[in-house]
Parts: sequence; C-alpha cells; structure tokens
Amino acid sequence: MIKRLLILFITGFIGKLVQAGLVTGRTHCGPNDVSPLTRVNTTGRLKDFRASLSSIGSYPKLISAFIVVSGDAHDSEYPGQYDKRRAYISGFDGSAGTAVITMTKAALWTDGRYFLEADETLDCNWSLMKSGIPGTPTVAKWLNSEMQGEGDYVGVDKTLITEDEFQSLKKTLATLPKKAVLTLMDQNPVDMIWREGRPPRPTNPINVLDLKFAGVRWQDKVTTLRSNLTSRGAGAFAVTALDEIAWLFNLRGSDIDHNPFFLAYSIVESSRIRLYILDKERQLAAEPMDKESQTKLYQHLGTSMSGQCDSTTSDLCVQILDYNQTKVEEDLQELSNKTKVWVTPQTNAGILLSVQSNHTVESSPIAIAKSIKNPTERNGMKNSHNRDSAELVRFLAFMEKEITSGKYWTEVTASENLKQRRLSLQYNRGLSFKTIAGFGSNGAIIHYRPSNTTDKVISGKSLLLLDSGGQYLDGTTDVTRTMHYGNPTDYEKECYTRVLMSAINLALTKWPSGLLGREIDVIARHQLWDVGLVYKHGTGHGIGAYLSVHEGPGRISYMSKFKYEQPLKAYQYYSDEPGYYEDGQFGIRLETIVTVVPFTPKYSTAAQDFLQFEPVTFVPFEPNLIDYSILNSKQVSWLNEYNAKIRENILILLGNDQQAIDWLNVRTKAIPLASRQSSNAVNISLVTVRILLITFAFSQLFC
Repeated sequence: MIKRLLILFITGFIGKLVQAGLVTGRTHCGPNDVSPLTRVNTTGRLKDFRASLSSIGSYPKLISAFIVVSGDAHDSEYPGQYDKRRAYISGFDGSAGTAVITMTKAALWTDGRYFLEADETLDCNWSLMKSGIPGTPTVAKWLNSEMQGEGDYVGVDKTLITEDEFQSLKKTLATLPKKAVLTLMDQNPVDMIWREGRPPRPTNPINVLDLKFAGVRWQDKVTTLRSNLTSRGAGAFAVTALDEIAWLFNLRGSDIDHNPFFLAYSIVESSRIRLYILDKERQLAAEPMDKESQTKLYQHLGTSMSGQCDSTTSDLCVQILDYNQTKVEEDLQELSNKTKVWVTPQTNAGILLSVQSNHTVESSPIAIAKSIKNPTERNGMKNSHNRDSAELVRFLAFMEKEITSGKYWTEVTASENLKQRRLSLQYNRGLSFKTIAGFGSNGAIIHYRPSNTTDKVISGKSLLLLDSGGQYLDGTTDVTRTMHYGNPTDYEKECYTRVLMSAINLALTKWPSGLLGREIDVIARHQLWDVGLVYKHGTGHGIGAYLSVHEGPGRISYMSKFKYEQPLKAYQYYSDEPGYYEDGQFGIRLETIVTVVPFTPKYSTAAQDFLQFEPVTFVPFEPNLIDYSILNSKQVSWLNEYNAKIRENILILLGNDQQAIDWLNVRTKAIPLASRQSSNAVNISLVTVRILLITFAFSQLFC
C-alpha cells in the first residue's frame, strides 16, 4: 500500500513538473491545459516536412533528422520574410533559434532573450531547449540521444550554415557514441512544403547613399580592400554579408524589414568587380527613389545600362549580374583555379565548397572598416541621435501626461504613436527594429513585440519597458528607457537603480586598447550580481551608421564565444544596456548608445593607448525609480554630467514644446553629491584591477 501511494505521489509530482515546464521546458502542455492563443499549430507542417525529408534520396542512408537554422544565405541576423524557414516550421519568430526535427520529435534551441516568447509561441509538438541553462543538452547531444542507429545522417541546407558551424557540429557528432553524420544538402524540406502564403523574394529599389552621408567614395573603399587582398596574398574577396555590400558600394535598400539592405553577392578582384542583384535590368535603369539621391545605379557604379564593363572602362567599373548562388559558386570555383580566394567565417558552406582548391578563411576587413565610423559618419550619428532623442523626449512627456490624466493607452498605441513621430523626422527611413513596448509581465519577455493578441493597457500599476529606434540616412538609433507612472515598490526601485548603476559603471570604464568587450562586461554586471540579480543577454552590441542595429565584429558580453571577435576600437559605437527581468512581473532595461574614444590617463605611456566611452543617446532616466542612497559619488557625478549634456544637446531641439521642456528639466535637475563616497566605488576599482590582472595573466600564458 505504501509503495503504491509512493508511486502515485511521484507520478503526480512529475506530472506537476511537466505541467510547469520544469522537465520538458514547456508550460500549458498538460492533458487538461488550454493552449495560449499565441501558439501556432505546426502538426500539419511537421507531417509534411517529415514526408518530404523521407523522399530525398541520393545519400548512402535516408536522412534521419534535419536542422533548420534562423538565417539566410548571407548569415543575416534578421532574414527577409521569404527566408524565415525556422519561423515557418516552428511558429517561433525570434531572431535567434535553431530547430531540429527527427521523424518523431521536434526541438528548438534559443537563448535567454527568448525563453518566455518561445514557450508562448511554440505548440506542444516542440520541446524548448533553453541554451545556457544547466542540464540543457546541446544540439549534438540531443541528436545523439534521438538517433536510432549508428551512423545515421543528419541534414542541413548548405547555403544556410557557415563552414565553421558545419565543421564544428560534424566533428562533435562524430565523437559521440551514435556517430551521426552531418551532411550538406542542396534541398531543404521547408522549401519543398512552403508553397502557400510564402512571400516572394523582394526586389525593392536600390538607392545610392550620397557622399554627404557616406563620407568616403565607394571607389576608395574598394581600393583599400584591394590593398588588403594584396597583403594577404589573395586575388579575390567574396563578399556575402548584406551590410558589408551596402557599406562597400554606398548603396541602401529595403529588402529586409528594418534593415537598409538589398539581396546581393559581390566578388572583388584586383582588376574586376562583380555585383549580383535581383531584377538587375530594372534596377539599373530605375530613377532614384530616395529624394536625397540624385544618381542612377548604373551611373553610380560606373557601368553601362546593361551592367557590363568592357576593355575601355576602368577597373573600378562594377559588372552587374543576376542574383544566383549557383552562379556565384561557379564563378568562384573558376577563380580559385587561378588565384587564392578570401572568404570570411560567416560565408555559407556552399560557397566555401566552391573554393576548396585555393582559399583562405579570415575575418572580413570590410566588417572592421565599417564598424569604425569616419568623421562624416560620426557627425551623422551625433545629429541623428540628437533628433531621435529629442523626439523620444517629446513622446515620453506627452504619453506620461495622457496616462496620468486617465487617458487610454496600450502597448500597441504607444508603439504606433512613437513610430509615426519617428517617421516624420528629417532623413528618417523607417524603424531600426519593431518597437518593444512591454508593460508589466510583458516587459519580462526580453524581445517582446506587442500585438493585438498580447496587448496590455498601460497604467500606473507596473513598469513600462520601451525599446525603440530609427533608421536615418545619417545614422541608426536604438534606445531603451523604463518608466513607472504610479508608485513603484521599494524592490522595483532597487532593481531599477542597480540596472542604472550597472549602466553608469560601464560608461565610466577606462581600459587599455586591445581588450575584447567580454573582458569589461563584468564591470556592468557586478552591481546586479552583488544582490543575486542576473540578465540573460549581452550588455552591449555594435551599431551601424544607417546599417544594422546590431553590428559586429565586437560586442560586450562575457557569453560571447565567437573566436573571430575583435577588440573594441576607437570610433566604434556600442549599446550600454544592462537589465533585469522578473518572470511574470516586470522588465527593466536601460540602453544608451555610446561611442569609443581615446582617453589620456593621468599616467600615460607611449607604449599603451587607453579608451573610454562617450554617450550619444540623450534621454533622461526616471527619478521616481532611482534610490539615490545606494549610488556612490562617482555615479552621481556621472549622472549629473549626463543630465547636463541632455540639456545642452536636446533643449534647443524642443522648440516651444513647453510640456517636453518641463518634463526634461524635472528629470535632469542636479543631484546633491553625498558627503562621502560609498564602498561601491571601491568595488568598481577592485573589479577593474582584477579583470586587468586576469587578462594580463592569460595573455602571458598564451603568448
């Protein structure tokens, strides 16, 4: 009897764990649970997918599993609608995720930014794998446990995985007991079944970015690239990243939502340039569609209206060809028979296969050059961020007055109102991402996007997290502030204040050049770690100049594992955005864009340069959420200086908007300095010293 009761208890306990999502990674997947309205039914899609996978032949064995990745053939963070294969098959539309489908199971891996969102959108056909959480199996280990026999084949689209990713996973699988074989495939089962409702490939206009915004002629950029080729002993460079192509040729498009890119490949040689685009005849002949651009595409690229270069044209004439990866592979294969081809770690495996005979894999010189803004771009970033900050101040002042007066506002109406305001600004060309406006528990979903299904009314009962940005001809913006229109609890105030302290600590950091972003990340996080609070995203990402809102090759995150990551360099731009998220309750994030600039320390030597951050976002923080008693004097001084810069840069742009002026002045009042410096400042100094000592020790071990 006792044994039977024990079995019943254990069974019931495990059932509760499963229902809570602690065993399967899912919630609302119990037998009596009601599925959230946000979930997408994938039963039919998975059935069709498996049937298509079974029909693919020409391999030694049938394909037992298939990996569906997030990106496109260009390793884009945000693929176009046509390329959202993982979103189609799984229902989860976040920017990071990998789906793996066997003949009986389906699993999706994503990072901490998307745990809540993935659980709310994946139906119960899927297991949710929370990357970075102890006990979560890797893709390789999960596949090893699910394969029926030894040496089963696992497929992946050769155009959608980088060679580095492919080789790494292939080697790992080979070391595990089942020895599954990862194989590159020409066919993708998602493409085979996604017929109805699939958006077409976009062929939106390609516009010339005027030199007054770009700062450097594309011809000069190509000349510099060719010098890099010569120094590496290579005869050709394969450009596959869309932001690199846009930057290199001073062109912008709109094929990707919120990103000013167009689908293209390019091959640059010492005396020849090829650019592969969609609908080339129409694009070459089209009149400029942007009022700030006066030049046709063929004129800008020094080519003919047919896109051809002849013997009389300059070696800076760009030959225009049709967008087709097979054609690109053929051209590169022919080149590799004659010269060394330089490809980057982000190049897809299909292209790298075409140059196996003679190639080198190295970081892209374009990515590094693009991230270091020239003087014109720096001026544009300053101006665009000032305009954007001023409009956000107007909006926040207006919305607060409305909400505190009892007016009806929701996440969706706030997002739409702010969007329309940005679209009206000088040089605006859209948003840099879909606005994140999360009230209360929705704010805890790190990359939450409001919809009619999830929309909440904004009131004074909880926190509102607002993360938004714009694309401008002279810059890209990204800013997050968190507000409370009522009476925050002491706990909410402490959480907000510690996030603010984290942001200030990073902004105050000075460091010797050559450090990676991950080596200074802890300076921000320790203010939260001190009291047991954590956040599951990076502290900072790069940002482009009318390009990607998330730009490499640097980032600020101790979680970064990219072996080609580059050190922080002067005149790059990064976000400073620590946060804290209480599941089911609220979210806090404070994001300010900063630029890296040279710093002259008290004791300087010719052998070592130092760097620091300067803010370019000028939007006040919320005084009613700040517990000033736990700030140290350095943090208060920084906050006073920042508030003074806000008044200096933004007041003049507010015109006669007295409501916005009053709102800004209240939030930027001088804060009295404490009579003594708290111990926090000592902690910052000690942490900084420890980081530098550890960094130095490791550099000596491996040099």
